[in-house]
Amino acid sequence: MKTTVSYLIALIFGLLVGWVAQQFWLSKPNIEPQQSSFYSISRQQQRLINLQKQASIAESTASTEESSDYLPIDFSKALDEKNLDLAFELFSRLDEPSLGDALSMAELAYEKGYYELLFYTLYEFRYRLDIESEQRLLGEIALLVEKVDKRLGDKRQYDELVNLYRLLTSLHADNTLFYLRLSYWQLQAGKPFAASQSLIGARNDIKLEEEVSKLQSAIDVYEEYGAHIDIPLKAVGEHYLVPVALGNGDVLELMLDTGASKTVVKLGIVKNTQPAMMEGLSELLMNTANGQTVGYLANIPNVSVGDLKLNSLDVVLMELPNFEYDGLLGMNVLGQFDFNIDQENGMLKLLPKKPSLPL
Repeated sequence: MKTTVSYLIALIFGLLVGWVAQQFWLSKPNIEPQQSSFYSISRQQQRLINLQKQASIAESTASTEESSDYLPIDFSKALDEKNLDLAFELFSRLDEPSLGDALSMAELAYEKGYYELLFYTLYEFRYRLDIESEQRLLGEIALLVEKVDKRLGDKRQYDELVNLYRLLTSLHADNTLFYLRLSYWQLQAGKPFAASQSLIGARNDIKLEEEVSKLQSAIDVYEEYGAHIDIPLKAVGEHYLVPVALGNGDVLELMLDTGASKTVVKLGIVKNTQPAMMEGLSELLMNTANGQTVGYLANIPNVSVGDLKLNSLDVVLMELPNFEYDGLLGMNVLGQFDFNIDQENGMLKLLPKKPSLPL
């Protein structure tokens, strides 16, 4: 009897010690660093979803292979033969597709013009990668976006570009740059209201403040002037002259000069017609083809360049001896737009400037 009681006491004591040890072990703090951000959780959830999809695909593929002969060609050969449909099917069957495999298929999709398939595939593949590989993939996606953007933009396929960036904003909703480009191409497609709405997606990104402001100005210009501003040019030899009207009624002929960072006006014109503007201007030492000369930086209010109305324009006032025109129209005006010269019709076309996508 005593032996039985001793056994029971030992058993109860052992259970008690085990319970205390378990509680201590469970309460031990986890010293591993944890990623608690919504982004990290979202990525892990998406990876789980993709792993489940892969398992489902693997089961489907296995059952298919049992009932039919396996395609007598491998993934690399399908790429070499530029068979996109087959390459895509075989890619989905690869046990461990590499980032290189995904990018090779994306290049083939780009070559054949299957842009939706290209980006769907890469963004689906994104969640199968570690952080470092994912960042590399996103860089490659940015390069491909630029290539597709240029190809479609050169062909003026604006509706296709709008659809492309709508897709990209759905696949990568936190990429504010895509909203910026979507807004731009909507404007080019003649949809200023839609462009304003899409621009909202980029407004809270402090890094894009300048680009957003420029694009909003372009939307405002579109609503006032239309899709582009046509400014008549006067051809003189290999040069073009642009009419520029000052607020006091003077009309100048400035030579179009894409190599000039600032617009330049002959000093004598302002001295004679608006002498009060010369008061308080600081001197600038300018380097010219004829050596150094003194100039003045002035802000002229109410300037019109053709039909384009500017509240003010910064110009450099300087002597231009032996120069027969009134000055030069420089990039401080032209650089606000994408522009081209329609030589056949003698027009300078100013278009909304495309925002850049830093890679």
